[in-house]
Amino acid sequence: MTAGRLARAAAIVALFGLVSRLLGFARELVLAAAFGASAATDAFVNSLLIVNSVAAVLLYTLVTLIIPTFQRERAQEGNDSAWALVVALAFWTGAALVVTASLIALAPEPVAAIFNLDAEREARTAELIRIMAPALALQGFSAIFTAMLQIHGRFAGPAAVGVAFNFGIIVGVVAGQGAIGIEAAGWGVTVGAALQVLLQLPQFWRLLREARAAPRLTHPRLGAVGLLALPVMGASVLQQVNSFTDKVFASTLEAGRVSALAFASALGQAPRVALLLPLLTPLFPLIAKLVSEDREADALRAFRRVAGLLGLLSIPLMLVMSVYSEELAQLAFKRGRCGDECVDQISPPLTFYALALWPAFGSLLLNRTLSAANRQRDILWTTMATVGATIALDIALLGPMEQAGLALASTLGVYLNAVLLLWLMRRHFPALSLPELMSRQARVLAAGVITGATALVMDLLVPTRDLATLEMLPGLLGKLAVCAVVFVAAARLLARPELAEGLRSVRALTGRGGPR
Repeated sequence: MTAGRLARAAAIVALFGLVSRLLGFARELVLAAAFGASAATDAFVNSLLIVNSVAAVLLYTLVTLIIPTFQRERAQEGNDSAWALVVALAFWTGAALVVTASLIALAPEPVAAIFNLDAEREARTAELIRIMAPALALQGFSAIFTAMLQIHGRFAGPAAVGVAFNFGIIVGVVAGQGAIGIEAAGWGVTVGAALQVLLQLPQFWRLLREARAAPRLTHPRLGAVGLLALPVMGASVLQQVNSFTDKVFASTLEAGRVSALAFASALGQAPRVALLLPLLTPLFPLIAKLVSEDREADALRAFRRVAGLLGLLSIPLMLVMSVYSEELAQLAFKRGRCGDECVDQISPPLTFYALALWPAFGSLLLNRTLSAANRQRDILWTTMATVGATIALDIALLGPMEQAGLALASTLGVYLNAVLLLWLMRRHFPALSLPELMSRQARVLAAGVITGATALVMDLLVPTRDLATLEMLPGLLGKLAVCAVVFVAAARLLARPELAEGLRSVRALTGRGGPR
């Protein structure tokens, strides 16, 4: 994939990612306005976690595994054998999904018991899990389609699935909240998951016809790929463990703290979805192809360029969002049943989630690059260490800091994970110069620190925290504009090569220049 095609693919993913994130915010806003940070919202958040966790595990496993597997099989045995392998893998994955969803629909109570809720919230959670059970299978099918479409550079359909999913939930809440309450959101999840499948199915069907791929149940290397999937899936499951432990620990606090933590996490992760995934989604197949062809120098060159761009984007966002977390929480959620108390529960964890942006950007890039190099077992051990450390921090910080402590524990875990993955990257790719990489990031970080200090000074000069939302907005926008100007000026002074490279990427993205 040329730089121009990579940029265009990133633009497509960015567009749909932005629309999806906007709808995701709209979904959280509708939920907060309709139900507030309440026991009913806690039940929905916990139930949705089950569905989203299955989807996240499958999407991570399939994209991480199928793309390098297909590229390697095609390079060694030809296109027909590669298609036969992934079709057989998709069949057995789909069968497992149907069985799992059916069992959960028949007996949701053991799943609901994981969260250790009081009787009322546990019963409501079980009912919502039963309603959402079909979405487990549907989200899994969507993940299969996504992986197979991305192999062939088709990113529009997969990028739009979040739009369909969030749209379904919003429609469900708006249409049914008055009649059936929070169950309307549960039905919206199932409708949204069905829309995901319907959105990708035509493109997936055309792809199968073009490849002349026939149904397959077996392949000589299916077992080997299944064994390779175990550490990948294990790492993905472990990545979801902290989401579960966060919800379990937050469930021991007052009703509403689970949903407040979820609202803060959604807002804190918005830049990851809007900026990180658009860049890494088309990049991963490219790196996997370069590694499979033993073009390590080209793969590392792509890694270094993207690492620089990610630092340029994430560092100023991280610091500015942490300074203005209260204002951002108010802008996003203060309406309907989410009043001052609701915002007060959201803003402290949002501060810490914002501080995780930089290492989160870097971790996903490192993870995908190591996965392309077939280092899944190393990633598994790293994830296990990170999860264990994060749970220990959860326990230590929950008492004194409540849900903000859970957010801080997650942030410290993200930093630890980034450090461990960087060590693995250096060990597997000796040609990667850590001093050069860290020097580039340090220059951008210095510019970001100046921007963060500016944000603090502006907060003292133009305080906006105690204003009503509409009164606050002009002052906040002005402060953000000043911070953007300061960062560009500081980057021109301290990180000129990184800034120039970022501008070249923007020009390539908009089709006005850049390498082809």
